Amino acid sequence: MNKKPNGLLYRQILTGKTVFMSFLIAAVLTSCSKNNEEIASEAETNAFNVKNVKKGQLNGQEIIYERKNGMNFFQGDIVLTDKQLAEGSEFNKGGASYSRWPSGKIYYTVASNMGSINANKITTAVNEYNTKTNTQWIPRTNQTNYVEFIFGSSSGSDGWAHIGYQGGKQTVSLDQYISVGSVIHEMGHTVGLYHEHTRKDRDQYVKILWNNIQSGQSYNFNIYSSGTDIGPFNINSVMMYWPTSYSKNGLPTITRADNSSFTYNRTGFTTGDINTINAMYP
Repeated sequence: MNKKPNGLLYRQILTGKTVFMSFLIAAVLTSCSKNNEEIASEAETNAFNVKNVKKGQLNGQEIIYERKNGMNFFQGDIVLTDKQLAEGSEFNKGGASYSRWPSGKIYYTVASNMGSINANKITTAVNEYNTKTNTQWIPRTNQTNYVEFIFGSSSGSDGWAHIGYQGGKQTVSLDQYISVGSVIHEMGHTVGLYHEHTRKDRDQYVKILWNNIQSGQSYNFNIYSSGTDIGPFNINSVMMYWPTSYSKNGLPTITRADNSSFTYNRTGFTTGDINTINAMYP
């Protein structure tokens, strides 16, 4: 997920900044005993009670997501099904999906309007998965359960994907200017990976700078704590957010826990990424 300033999926959900700030101030004054993440989550729940921002349940944990174009977007580029959002669902657990592709085989097709440049990026990303992980991305013939790579925006550099194995046809969307590393990232969601910064142990390694986050987007930084994370925290993971993801002012929204910056990775897998996928698909 490419979340640089002014990116396609990087825009504000609302423009009611005054309303948001009034709720945020109230939350700070009345919730001194609560941590910053709890305050930010409560402020957003109160200030952004609009039709496209929803509350749901993911494996029993309350989450906030955006409903648009008939789909449920979680953490910006993860698409959840209505089944996954059902309260008490055991469909997914933890920082990685337990809805695994049978035998690690992922059949795929590429939409006819994708264009040769993005088609080549897909081929490169598929080769990365097939040579470095225990998953195998295989061109579809007539399989019922498969992924279709579709073309997104002609001017953007983002993407989105369904999380984990759903059954039937599911989708990975790629904008015209998406990088190969970001294609690998979106395919990671298909395999079953969530974003690294939402792990339960993330506060030991990174700091979220809530005051720099765009109005209405703080929920994308909430911890997803409903299961067991795989392997150690990996700040260089291809599944990690940008340091300036959803920034309202160009300043970092994520730093290392010691306030130092980190290098954003969209060049490809780290050893930690490979080990995580292979633990999911032994």
